[in-house]
Amino acid sequence: MKKVVSMLLAGGQGSRLNILATHRAKPAIPFAGNYRVIDITLSNIMNSSIDNVGILTQYKPSSLIDHLQDGESWGFSGKNKNISILPPYTGNNFSSWYKGTADAVYQNINYINKFENIENVLILSGDHIYKMDYSDVVKFHRDNNADITIVSKEIPIEEASRFGTILADEKNRIIGFEEKPIKPKSNLVSLGIYLFNKDILIDALKKDAINEKSSHDFGRDIMPNFLDKRIFAYKFSGYWRDIGTIDSYFQTNMDIIFNKNELDFDNWKITTNFKSFGKSDKNPFYVMNKANIKNSLISEGTKIDGYVENSILSPGVIVEEGAKVIDSIIFNNTIVKSKASLNRVIIDKNVFIGENDFIGFGELPGEKNSLYGSHLFSGITIVGKNVKFPKNIKIGRNSIIDTDIDLSDSKDFFYKDGSFITKNDKNSIN
Repeated sequence: MKKVVSMLLAGGQGSRLNILATHRAKPAIPFAGNYRVIDITLSNIMNSSIDNVGILTQYKPSSLIDHLQDGESWGFSGKNKNISILPPYTGNNFSSWYKGTADAVYQNINYINKFENIENVLILSGDHIYKMDYSDVVKFHRDNNADITIVSKEIPIEEASRFGTILADEKNRIIGFEEKPIKPKSNLVSLGIYLFNKDILIDALKKDAINEKSSHDFGRDIMPNFLDKRIFAYKFSGYWRDIGTIDSYFQTNMDIIFNKNELDFDNWKITTNFKSFGKSDKNPFYVMNKANIKNSLISEGTKIDGYVENSILSPGVIVEEGAKVIDSIIFNNTIVKSKASLNRVIIDKNVFIGENDFIGFGELPGEKNSLYGSHLFSGITIVGKNVKFPKNIKIGRNSIIDTDIDLSDSKDFFYKDGSFITKNDKNSIN
């Protein structure tokens, strides 16, 4: 593994995650209470004994950079270990965002070349949730004398059109690859994890860079055009999920609660930068006399005196007496006042829920969101950072409350299913 360098793609905009990704990169979104999404892949790298990783950032990188710092939390500081933040190239005569996943790595070939004796480059994504020892992939790759190995997984055929689909022979050599086909020919799909021989990768990236018709994406352009190489499919059978939508993000967090995955946060040593996430200075969580907690994940620094069920609470959350939090995910330092009720909601940081408020009100699934129906349709309501609610307000299903809103002077106290409450006009769509 000393001959492997990892390139971690962490620049995704995450538009389908709506306001959760408005002010942060998708890999920086909080996950499972104490963590951020990128922590899972970084911990996989750490546990696989890969010592060097380049983090390719682009969209809203500040919170991600603050979180990563020098990589010490994941063991990447010290002799012969390195974590580097790699934003798009900027020079006096040229400035360009990464044009695609392949272009992002192409712009950082010099980073790869600076390591001596590197044989393989592992390409990863920072917004996937799974447990994997990449040394197994490297062994498979070398045993098959492969040029490129794609980590793959069999899924229901009806879901395959959302992925790059793979045709492989009986020896797992890839003989066909289609990126997001309308009518998939296979249910074996790419998980966006690629292991290249270094020279093969650099050659492929240079050819792709001068191809004016290319979108400079690994799935769309690199893989289909390099089937003459020895490309193999490493079949992964474990839990894997892309958290690119509100529904998938919500369900992945719920899977943590209901133990429907293989993420063992203690034995697999999934770690985070506790300081950047506000955990190191928090007291242990307090369960008060009136508290009733069922099947939930409660972080340090929380104070619970209400009812919490099937929910995840990040550090600093307060749930007062008589309040109910059910099937919900609450980020740091949110206060839920007495007799308030949250049901199937995702609440961002520093939100104030007033007394007797009902967020996520009504029958499930409710009417889809009026502007973002493809984002919110299953009854989940999302609340942005720094929102303040007055007493006695009700927000229906599939609603969005934008960031930095104070609803104390709102004329309305009921917002129906599918509402989108903005900072500029609190009553624009309700």
